[in-house]
Amino acid sequence: MHPLTLQIPPTEGVRKVGPGEGEHFDIADSRFTWKAKAADTGYAFAIYELPLDPGKGVPLHAHPYAEVFYILEGRVDFMRLTEGQQEWVSCGRGDTLLVPPNAFHGFANRSDQPARLLSTANLLHQAFFDEAARPAVATDPLPASPPDMAELQRALGLAPKYNMFFAPPPTSGGPTE
Repeated sequence: MHPLTLQIPPTEGVRKVGPGEGEHFDIADSRFTWKAKAADTGYAFAIYELPLDPGKGVPLHAHPYAEVFYILEGRVDFMRLTEGQQEWVSCGRGDTLLVPPNAFHGFANRSDQPARLLSTANLLHQAFFDEAARPAVATDPLPASPPDMAELQRALGLAPKYNMFFAPPPTSGGPTE
């Protein structure tokens, strides 16, 4: 027997999360799916999957923890601030976008085709979604578009509690500009 076998207790934690499986939740006008929550990873990270229809996205925001995005299909454009100027970075299938702590970023599907991505973040990011979002079932109708403004304002009001800060919205236009 290997000596580490005696030091590391066995667990039943190995499990598969298949396509379409996971814990679904709705926020704004999007449906997310937890593929791994922090408790599943020893509180090291959490992963969600997000399908993005054309014109959908997440506004410019920052938080003091890193986030990693991996594009599963389609094109997703990420906004970043470089020397105070907004700049779009286009990512396609197989691309990874790294967001360091405190970096303003947002993203949108500015194409005419659906896209899908994975995001890896930490427990604080998960806790924001757990409080701000509504649980959903995969077969539920998708949230209304545009999003319910009262729900959106409630989520934005919770953001500072989780060290998440959204930039003021633009005076005109949207994620497809």
